[in-house]
Amino acid sequence: MEKTTGSGIMVCVTGQRSCERLILHGVKRIEACGEDRPPLYIVHCVLNGQKFMNSPDEADAIDYLFTCAQYAGAELTILRTDNVQETLAEFAHEHGVGVIILGAPGEQGEHNGKFARSLQELLPEIEFDIR
Repeated sequence: MEKTTGSGIMVCVTGQRSCERLILHGVKRIEACGEDRPPLYIVHCVLNGQKFMNSPDEADAIDYLFTCAQYAGAELTILRTDNVQETLAEFAHEHGVGVIILGAPGEQGEHNGKFARSLQELLPEIEFDIR
């Protein structure tokens, strides 16, 4: 995989409603670019065999993410994979992403910290904005 950076901003979200704050931060980063606004991508990636969202009503949760992305003027992409980090890295390269916004470890603690570190190792040329 060729390592190239771009100007796009990718917000990695989960099925939690708190992800709206990450999307809003992505919008602020885009707005700070002035007239040369890069594209904003909202990406939710889930392992094969798992539910798309951490919600009993997946349709509502997906609709919520879609609505948040739409209000942000962003593209929402939902991906299934056997390797989340590799798939997100491929998406970042294919879409010219220069910044990735992730949620801070929080409740998931060490698991989310390891996830972010392994993704950063795959994408050393990309800025990570961990919220």
